[in-house]
Amino acid sequence: MQAKEIIEKLKLTFNELVGQPAPVALMDATLEDGTPVKITELTVGGIVTINDVPAPVGEHKLSDGTKIYVGENGAITEIEAPEEAPVAPAAEDMGAKFSAFESVTNEKFSSYEAKFASYETRFADYEVKLSKATTIIEGLINLTKELSEAPTGMVDPAAQVVNNFKEEKKKSYDILFN
Repeated sequence: MQAKEIIEKLKLTFNELVGQPAPVALMDATLEDGTPVKITELTVGGIVTINDVPAPVGEHKLSDGTKIYVGENGAITEIEAPEEAPVAPAAEDMGAKFSAFESVTNEKFSSYEAKFASYETRFADYEVKLSKATTIIEGLINLTKELSEAPTGMVDPAAQVVNNFKEEKKKSYDILFN
């Protein structure tokens, strides 16, 4: 085994012990001059290497036009996306769009107004039914109150009242404690 392989295996083992994720697969790219490079991730903080050595400090332009600025140890400090030719916006008829939007909006509002009108009539019907139910409930409460307060009738003198419970005579133990 070569020294590089041993060091890489030690890094992997150490990362596993510490609980860090395994290294990210390197992305292959090419500089504008044709030099192959490897990038850990194309974001600020990613590492750029050329021939397994950190890329030199400075600006590097990839073959797709992306500019990357590399700091110490090959770390990416800034990324500039490639300049694209400005795209002319397509000419649109805003008047037609507005009239279409206006007609759709008017249709929606008219459908909402119809729904609200039907809800108002239903609520009015419910209010009438509720007032009738309230009147009936008040009458039932008054009737119940009168029935509970009125005597049930005269006592029949012929009816014999019998008490089926026997009274238990209490025994006195006062003599024992005097």
